[in-house]
Amino acid sequence: MFRPSAQPHQQYCSVVKDKNEVTVDTTTSQLAVVTSSPLWDVFLSFRAITNSKMFVLVISQNYAASSWCLDELVEILSCKRTKNQVIPVFYHVNPSDLRHHRGSFGVALKKHENEADTIQNIVDNVLSQASTKVVHLERCLFGIDLAVEEIYGQLGIESDDVRALGICGMGGIGKTTIAKAFYNKYAHKFDVSCFMENIKQNSQGASPLRSLLQKLLKELLRAKDFEVRDVQSALRKLGEILSYKKALLVFDDLDHSSYSDLLVRICELISNGRDGSRMIITARDLNLPNQLKVQMSKVDTYRVKHLNEINSLELFSYHAFKQSKPPGKYLALSESFVTYAGGLPLALKVLGSSLRGRTDMSFWKVKLEKVQKIPMENIQRILQLSYDELEDNTQKAIFLDIVLFFLGKKIDEAVDVFKSCDLFPECGIPILVERCLLTVDFDNTLQMHNLVKDMGRNVIDEESKHGRCRRLYLEGASQALPNQVNKMLNILFLYLIYIHAFS
Repeated sequence: MFRPSAQPHQQYCSVVKDKNEVTVDTTTSQLAVVTSSPLWDVFLSFRAITNSKMFVLVISQNYAASSWCLDELVEILSCKRTKNQVIPVFYHVNPSDLRHHRGSFGVALKKHENEADTIQNIVDNVLSQASTKVVHLERCLFGIDLAVEEIYGQLGIESDDVRALGICGMGGIGKTTIAKAFYNKYAHKFDVSCFMENIKQNSQGASPLRSLLQKLLKELLRAKDFEVRDVQSALRKLGEILSYKKALLVFDDLDHSSYSDLLVRICELISNGRDGSRMIITARDLNLPNQLKVQMSKVDTYRVKHLNEINSLELFSYHAFKQSKPPGKYLALSESFVTYAGGLPLALKVLGSSLRGRTDMSFWKVKLEKVQKIPMENIQRILQLSYDELEDNTQKAIFLDIVLFFLGKKIDEAVDVFKSCDLFPECGIPILVERCLLTVDFDNTLQMHNLVKDMGRNVIDEESKHGRCRRLYLEGASQALPNQVNKMLNILFLYLIYIHAFS
C-alpha cells in the first residue's frame, strides 16, 4: 500500500495480517463498509482489491501456476472494466507468452484446464446421483397419504429384489397424483430415478418409442443434450445404467398397446440389473401389469380406491371455498354434489371449482340439477377415453347395451343375450371390467360408477343425433332369431326398446 486515500477524520483503517481480511475500526466498532470513494491508491498483491484505484501486477514465470493469483486476476480485470487502472510488471516473462499461452504459462493453464474438467466431471456425477427432481404436485390433497403408504408396502422398498407395480383405476380417480406423491417422498432412496409424465401426449412424432427412451435417458443421466440414434442403442444404454444403479422408474398414463412390448423389454433390463430397482406404471387398464409378468416375477397391481365421504367433502370444499369445510348454509348442497361425484377426485375438483365465488343459493341448486341431467363436458371427456380405446365395436356395443338395459341385472342374463347376437361377451365383459368401465358385484350383478353411466348415455345420445343406432347389435339379433327361438322374446324386446330410444 502506498498510502490511504483521504478519509473522514472520524474513521480510520488498519490492515490485519490474515490475507483474507481487511478490518476497519470505526467509532461504532463495525467491520469495513465499502464507501463511495476508493480506500487505497495502489493495489499490491492480494489486499483490498475492490477499494483500490490502481493495480500493479507482478507477473513472474510461476504466476499462472497459482489458482489464487488467477482468481485475483479475474477480480482485477472485472474492476478494470469499470474505472480502475492496471499496471502489469513482467518479471523474467515475455508478454507474448502470456498473450498466447506459451511457455510456463501454457503448461500452467493446461494444468488448470484439466483440473476444471475433473471438477466438472465430479460435479456432474454428484448431481446425477444426489439430485432428485421433484415432480409438481397439487396442494391440499386429501386421502392420499394412506394410498402412498399402501404402495410402499406393496413395493417392498427395503427388500433387495426387483419389483413392478401397476397403479390402476378409472379416469380421474387420482392415479397420477398418487404416483407423484410416492415419487416425491421415496425417490431419494434410489441411486437414479425418473418420472415419465403424460407419455402418450409427450411421445408424438415419427418415432415415439425412441422419443420416450431419449427423454428417459436424459432424466436418468441428468444430461440436457443426450441424443440416441435408435431404439436398440437407447435400450443398450438403459441396460448399462440399470446394471449398476438402483433405479426407480415411473411411467405415467401407459394405456396404449404400442408401449406394451417396450415395457416388457424395460422389465427385462431391470430384472437383469441392480438389485432393489422398482418400476411403477399408471394405467386405466387393470390387465396391463399382468403383461409384465413375462419378464418379472414380482409384479403387483394397486387399484386406486374412491375417496370416502369425509375426504370427498374436504376436496370439494377446498376447490369451492379454499377451506376444508364448507360454510354452514352450503353444507347440505355441498354434500349433494359430493354424492353425485361418487368419490371421484376429478369430478370433485371440477364441480368445486365451477362453484368458487358463487354465493347465490339458487345458482347452486340449479347447477346441481343441471349436472345431474347434463354431465360436465370436461369430466366426460376424461372418462370417455377408456371407452374410445376399447378394442373393437363389439366391446363398445356391450358397454352401451349394459348402460341401457342391464345395470343391476345378473351377468348371466346379459351374457345369454350378447351371445345370441355374436358379441362375444366372454371376452368383452372382462375387458370392460379391466378398463374400469364396469364392475360385477358379489351377487353377480352388473354395476358401474354413476359418472361412467352418464358418459355412456352421452355417447348414445351423440350416436342417435348422427343417425348411428349401433346396427351391429340389431343385425346380430336378426341372424340369431331363426336358430334360437327361446331367445326370440328377449331379442324382440330389445329391438322394440331400440326403436323407442332412437325414434
